[in-house]
Amino acid sequence: MAVLTSLEKKRLLEILYTTSYHYNEVPAFPLSSGVLSRHYIDCKKAFSNPEARRLIGELIFEKIYDLPAHAIGGLAIGAYPIAIAVSDVAYAKKGQILNAFVVRREPKRHGLKKYIEGAVKPGDRVIIVDDVITSGRSTIDAIEKCREAELIVLKAVSLVDREEENGRKNIEQHGIALDALFTMNDFTACRNKR
Repeated sequence: MAVLTSLEKKRLLEILYTTSYHYNEVPAFPLSSGVLSRHYIDCKKAFSNPEARRLIGELIFEKIYDLPAHAIGGLAIGAYPIAIAVSDVAYAKKGQILNAFVVRREPKRHGLKKYIEGAVKPGDRVIIVDDVITSGRSTIDAIEKCREAELIVLKAVSLVDREEENGRKNIEQHGIALDALFTMNDFTACRNKR
């Protein structure tokens, strides 16, 4: 498999920085943990950009290329566009059927009342994706719900690791390695160049 160039990774960072990154000198952005931060990254804004989706899919697929996974997904809603992008790249580049799935925070109140939606079944090996890791809680929720559904979680990958609130450590305490495309330092470096 051809490795993407550093220029392509820089291009994705530029798209994420211009569409999704917010900064304020005074901590003003409430995080899900309740802590206020000077930095906020809303990757969902980048998901509307087809170039960003392609790059996200390709860069994450490089990180999981050799893993024997059946499916890829994570907690709604941030993980689902990532999972679809990676699934599309897996099929286009390797002919691999890597089904995309989504994990709900609460089960549906009608129908089958499931937490997990998508073509997965007990025993399937899965990759968990997330857009931004802070405390790691949403990734951990996805891991726990997948394990309850008897899925085998191989790895977690995020677009951004904020490197705060022990997110990586919290995830790894659940026996899952975390990989990330970018850290908060990458966004800070972009801001300092402007």
